[in-house]
Amino acid sequence: MTTQPCVGIVKAADKDNANLVWNAWGKGPNTFSRRLTTDAVPTMSSTVTHYLFADSSSSVEDVQVIQGFANGDLPPIMDTWGVDGVISAADALAAIDGDSLQCYSASGSVTPLDHCNAILDSRGLKWVPDPS
Repeated sequence: MTTQPCVGIVKAADKDNANLVWNAWGKGPNTFSRRLTTDAVPTMSSTVTHYLFADSSSSVEDVQVIQGFANGDLPPIMDTWGVDGVISAADALAAIDGDSLQCYSASGSVTPLDHCNAILDSRGLKWVPDPS
């Protein structure tokens, strides 16, 4: 399996449903867990505007699935969307469309933290410090 570092950023308002999509896909739970802010000098009490997931060992195939979300594609799942506690297809699509979720991938010799920080810098986002 070829791997490809992948970073996903979702709007805070869509985090819960995006996590439900990842759960249905078998990639959860709580995939989007790193808090981000637009505050210039973040503190633990900064307003969280986005959440991030980072996976330095994503498969190339999974990255292609995630990139397809921007085109209105849903991931393949074992269950049925909207049945037995699985998020509905409409709610899933709203949480992972190109306006709500962006995916960034890289190939070659990439340092995962440098990759994340470069993406955050380009988006004007900063890490919200975790409580000690």
